[in-house]
Amino acid sequence: MAGPAMRIKDKERSEKRPSGQRWQGVAERGATSSALDFRLAQQEAFTQPRDREKGQEVPAIWYSALLDLRETSIAAFVKKLDGGLKAQLHIPSDYTAEDRKTVFKDKLVVVFATAEVLRALNWSEKEYSVASVILGAVIDPDFINLEAKQQKAALPTIKVPNGTVITAVIDDGIAFGNDVFRDGLTSTRVAYATVLPTMPGTAPGLASVGVELDKAQIDALLVANTSSKLLDEDRFYQQAGVIDYADGTFSPTSLRRSHGTHITALAAGYPMDAAPDDRPILCAILPTRVTEDVSGGSILPSLVLALHRLTRQAARFRCKDGTRPPAVFNFSYGNFGGPHDGTSAIARAIEDYFGPSGPHCDPDQELRLVLPAGNGNLSRTHAKLAFNGGGNRPAKTLDFVAMPDDRTASEVQLWMPYSGATPLPNFVTVRATTPDGLQSGPVSIAAGSYQSLLNDQGIEVARLSFAFAPLPTARGLITLTLNPTESLTPAPLAPAGRWKIEVTPDQIAPDEDVQVWVERDDTLPGFRRGGRQPYFNNANYERFDKYGAPLAVDPPGTDSLIRRAGTLSGFACGPSPLVIGALVQSNGKMSDYSAAGPITPPRGEPVAYRDGPDASARGDDSPVLLGVLSAGSRSGSMVRLNGTSVAAPRVARFTANKMATGADGDRAWVQAQAGLQDADFPPPTPEAIRTGAGRLDISAKEVSIGA
Repeated sequence: MAGPAMRIKDKERSEKRPSGQRWQGVAERGATSSALDFRLAQQEAFTQPRDREKGQEVPAIWYSALLDLRETSIAAFVKKLDGGLKAQLHIPSDYTAEDRKTVFKDKLVVVFATAEVLRALNWSEKEYSVASVILGAVIDPDFINLEAKQQKAALPTIKVPNGTVITAVIDDGIAFGNDVFRDGLTSTRVAYATVLPTMPGTAPGLASVGVELDKAQIDALLVANTSSKLLDEDRFYQQAGVIDYADGTFSPTSLRRSHGTHITALAAGYPMDAAPDDRPILCAILPTRVTEDVSGGSILPSLVLALHRLTRQAARFRCKDGTRPPAVFNFSYGNFGGPHDGTSAIARAIEDYFGPSGPHCDPDQELRLVLPAGNGNLSRTHAKLAFNGGGNRPAKTLDFVAMPDDRTASEVQLWMPYSGATPLPNFVTVRATTPDGLQSGPVSIAAGSYQSLLNDQGIEVARLSFAFAPLPTARGLITLTLNPTESLTPAPLAPAGRWKIEVTPDQIAPDEDVQVWVERDDTLPGFRRGGRQPYFNNANYERFDKYGAPLAVDPPGTDSLIRRAGTLSGFACGPSPLVIGALVQSNGKMSDYSAAGPITPPRGEPVAYRDGPDASARGDDSPVLLGVLSAGSRSGSMVRLNGTSVAAPRVARFTANKMATGADGDRAWVQAQAGLQDADFPPPTPEAIRTGAGRLDISAKEVSIGA
């Protein structure tokens, strides 16, 4: 768990020394999102000086991004760009001619663009019919195939038996050559795999990024790398573009244990000699090339691109009776930030593909998405600020710990209440104080309001800013963004230590509150050290019970601003996905880390889309045997992982098996199943905001991967 076990009292601290830093206030700014403006400048400050010192030409920095287009088409948007900007923007070949000419009321479109293009859109969004820009991660332009051919609308049909259910997995490091994903020595059950983190030309395909492999291509690779009935798995993955030691990137598939392999095996793994012919697999391997991205890169553009590819592939399948088989998707990722009301960019993208009326939904094919509830219950990354009473209400202060040796950006999001007023009421004003005691001026609920922290060289290292999140969120957002606190090369660093965020009430009503989240910033297991998770650390937060065990729920009557309730993953707040928490199988209790609701109702709605997860399933075998077993990266190996990430694919597999026999497999169905199976566990049933409608007792026999 992040953070020190002991807190130093204020009076015991040494006297603060001046650091040469200063805050600078700005009353008006042309950028729609000041936080995005800061991130773009931040990456340049870290990478370009190194190129100049080496005497090299400073190259343009390319990013993946999501553009929120409004009342326009992709083609019309591109037409508005001048020639110079057009040359620095690439629309993925995945968007067909029909996709490009269709006018949408609103549409999230994946692009690859330079910082210059994204900065222009951020400063003149209305001119280009762009409501907002969601920044992804830095991408080496060598990984973008600018010559990729625009794909055709129609793809060949894949015939499958009646009763088929497709399993689709989006994750990192999926070792799809493992024998639990094969039905023969040189025959795969993977009908399609897209490998996003590889350079064009390292494997067959015409994709803008990564490669796309169908069953015939994977089988050919299996044949080419099998000798004496043994597959040379290292060479197989190198030829497939999954592992490339020469390009300096990292692939979890090269390790003994990889998250994606473990998850995919739980969702769709079978013994090779007993593999069914009616459980084809689709998989998308997400990029892990973020070691050079200090700006807090987001996987959202890659996720949307993966959804676009996999749903398009799923539509190719036809049963013998002419129907399209259902498909169950699993995405075992989560985050801490976002509005937590089901209106974030990722929630909207999910509804586009899985909602009942989404533009990408096919009424002839049932698609389901299973998501984890998140592991942030004990992370101290959520706070709730309520200002009850009238008169002169005091300010509330959050102690925010920015970790030393954090090589990526840190971010705190303060989400305001809803309001139909124009302009927005000045709900609160916010100030930030550095660990050295240097306090910023106030940032208010006003367009362009922000404060910059400059180091002794006049370079910005932190920013406190306000922005308005457009419809459908339609809420004010104040963001504190920090540079990394450490770098392997000289760079403008933010100060590590205990920051203070002071929130002073103004026009906020007694029944309204400010919801605060620290964005996820840790390093995934097996990866080179990058981010270190910052957290809140107010003195009145009770971490342990009287026996020294972690408190998994907020104590009754607590006055702490920091809360466990409300830590549900920001990805998992929409109305359609099946959201799964994690439990300890041996005693039926919720795993301490499993995140909880409630979430905020969306604008104009009386109730939220959900109270928390829909159900919970095995995430740990017992309190002393954490995690569950599943396939390792190499055939025949078994490894152990825990988390809501491993509970979700268990439910995905259960759902796929039941949909094969006619079950709906939607939220109402899984809630009903959880209610029926909860009696198999010892009482009492945990709180609904943590466990959902009940606990699913999915046996180990039903999830037999045969590794």
